[in-house]
Formats: sequence, C-alpha cells, structure tokens
Amino acid sequence: MRTDGHVRSLAGNRRFRQLLAVRLTSQAADGMFQASLALSVFFNPALGEASDPFRYAAAVAILLGPYSLLGPYVGTVLDRFSRRNLIAGANLARALLMIVICLTLATGFNWTWILCAMLVLAANRFVLAGLAAAHPQVVPADDLVTANSLASTLGALAYGLGLATTGVAKLLDSGVSYSMLAFAAGCGYLVSALLVGMSFRRSDLGPAEDEAAPGGLWRGIAATTAGMWAGFKHLGRRRGPALAMAVQGLHRFLYGIVFIIAIALFMGFFWDVESDPTRTTTISWLLVLAVLGNVGVLAAALATPRATRVWGPRNWVIVLMALCALVVAALAGTMRPVMFAVAVLLVNIASQGVKITVDTAIQRGVEDAYRGRVFSVNDTVYNVGYLAGLFAAALVVPANGYAPGTLAVVALAYGLICVGYAYLARDEAPYDSQAWSPAAPEPRPSTST
Repeated sequence: MRTDGHVRSLAGNRRFRQLLAVRLTSQAADGMFQASLALSVFFNPALGEASDPFRYAAAVAILLGPYSLLGPYVGTVLDRFSRRNLIAGANLARALLMIVICLTLATGFNWTWILCAMLVLAANRFVLAGLAAAHPQVVPADDLVTANSLASTLGALAYGLGLATTGVAKLLDSGVSYSMLAFAAGCGYLVSALLVGMSFRRSDLGPAEDEAAPGGLWRGIAATTAGMWAGFKHLGRRRGPALAMAVQGLHRFLYGIVFIIAIALFMGFFWDVESDPTRTTTISWLLVLAVLGNVGVLAAALATPRATRVWGPRNWVIVLMALCALVVAALAGTMRPVMFAVAVLLVNIASQGVKITVDTAIQRGVEDAYRGRVFSVNDTVYNVGYLAGLFAAALVVPANGYAPGTLAVVALAYGLICVGYAYLARDEAPYDSQAWSPAAPEPRPSTST
C-alpha cells in the first residue's frame, strides 16, 4: 500500500480539500494570535524583565488551562449537535472576540483581553476536536492515516506560518502593532467560519443521525459529569489506542519540561545583555526554533504513513520515543544553542508522528457516537500533560535555564517509556496498519437522569 496513492486520492477528494481549507485558515489565525500574545507578554518592557521559569509556565497555563479542562464536555456537545455548525459558530465567536482584544491588547496585562484570550483558546477546542472527529465522514477508511497526517501536519505548518509572520513583523520593526496582528487573526477566523458554513450542509460532518447521542445539551452535560467512567470503559476495551494515548500524555509532560528549559536558556543563559540589549538575537533564535519545529512536523507527515505500514504503528511509536531519549541525552551533554535547534527538529518529528498514530488509532477503534468524546479526552490528556510538565520544570529549573541534570532525568524517562510501552503493547498495536477494522458496536452509556 503506497502512500502516494493515498495522497492522490485525497487530492481528488473535494470534501477533504474543503475541510482542510477550514483547518488551515483557522490554525494560521491561531499562530498569528498566539504569537502576538506571547510577544506582548515576554517582550513588553512595561511588564519588566522576563527571567522566571514560573512566569513562562503561568503565562501558558492562564491561556491553555480552560482549553484543556473543557475536553469531556466539548465531546458531549460534538456527539449531540452538528459539528459543522459548532465549528462555524466557534470561529465566528472568536472573530468577534478579537475586536475586544484589539482594543485592549496594547494596555499590557489587562484582564479584559486575558479573559477574551482564554475564551478564544477555549473555543479552539470545538474547532480542532470537531475537525478530527469529522474526518471519517469525508475520507474513505483506507485513506484515514494519510488524511490525519496531511491535515494535522499542514495545520501545524499553517500555525507555524502565522507564528513566523508575527515574529518577522516584530523582528524587522515593521511598525505593525500587536493589535493589528490580532485583527488579522480575527479575519482568519471569520474566513474559516464562512468556508465551513458554505462548503458543508448541517449534517455532513456528523454525528450521523442514527449514532448521535440522545438527549438535550444540559442532560448530556449532567450525564457526562455523572458517567464519564463509561467513556473510559469504552476506551479501556480498546487497549491499543489507550496505551498509545498514555504514551502521548507522558511525552507531553516531558516535552513541557524541555520547553521551559529551552525558553529559559534563550531568555537567560544564552542571552548576552551587553551585545544584544534589545534581544534581537533571542527573537531570531526563537524564530529559527519555530521554523525547525514545523520542518519536523512536515518530516513526520511524510514519514509516518509509510513507517506505520512498513514497521507497524506500535514499532513506530517505540522508535520515536527512543529518538526522544537519545536527543534529550545529547542536549544534557552539550547545552549549546545549535544543539537545541537540532533537538527541536527531531523531537517535533517524534511528537507529530505519535500524534498522527494516536489520532488514527482513535478513528479506527472508536465508534462515531463516542469519537468526539474520546478525541476531546485525548486532547485534555495531551494538554494537561503539557501543563503539568511546565509547572514541574518551573519548580526545578533555575532562572537562566541551565539544567543539564534535569535534561538527563528527562532522557532517562523517555527511555523508560520506550521500554515500558514495548512490553505492555507487545500484543496490542494501536491499530491494524494493513486492514480496516471498524470498532465493534457496544451499547451507549445511559443518559437517563
């Protein structure tokens, strides 16, 4: 089974192209918006010198916390209402919120724009989870792994392009304000909302009428709060996807630790205040890291479909975790900027490769009636693991980021994950890479009150 054949099939799939356009415009806007926020927080002289790892972790947590904790409830909504309408509505709401942010962003730490930013990122939960859950509605089963690879990778590249556009605009001192960049992001959200509204009918992206979870929204929220255990039991009976999700959550925890170390190093240990008082070199390095991270994402997209078909998805996950262990061990032994650039490239190959594998495992192993819920749970584990890693690093990483011992521990942890997963998943691959095997139907959890 050749990957290029799947790419050609997807290229001729009009519905997939339309859904991809919705994703690309939305994620490019995400990149511009989040870069403008990050630069306004970390490089705003009015806020004082940014040299505290806890500040880095707290800034990310304030914005991602609500996004991460909404997971199961977003799934409840995605399994009950038109995903097309939810995606369009979420992006339209974000476009409107950007107007408020544009008017208040220039004032620094203003709780009005912080609250709006939290809502914008929380709404992104509906968009990304809804797009992932909708793939089986527009893509043939045999093309799912390549569709996941293309969509998530091109989406990440669009996000990186948005980040880079904002970073270059500030690096070149173009005079473009953070508010104008946020306004451009709002335009992207509006375009994305219009695209999904005009390209699909209400029911085109699921859930299917005969599989939609019954009951109203509030009844569904109450049932979700009282009976989330049933959703975990559904996933528990599919051990292959569950183990892959666990590996991804642990990886994100360790990734958060490495992220804090890298940011602290470039903001502290690697920064020469005398030769670079305006941090031009720091911003340049961060842009290089962003570009290399997206190159890694693209490389993973090219490698993962073929690797999972040749080696199998289980072995591919093992290889990627082993790669992370070796790369982080090399970082601990060198602690040089160029090595962090190489590490960003390789670790992002691993991170995106695991993500593509997990997404495909959920799509192949979970019924459509549960798929939105499980994707949301997976996203929550993904983000909560990352946030936990950020704060764990904030407790042990010095202000200048020089922590080779911590990196050595992270490398050892990656090695243990690699060995542990190889043993636990020896008979439980994330999915069958050679054949389509739909999820076995099972009764839905009761929604009665």
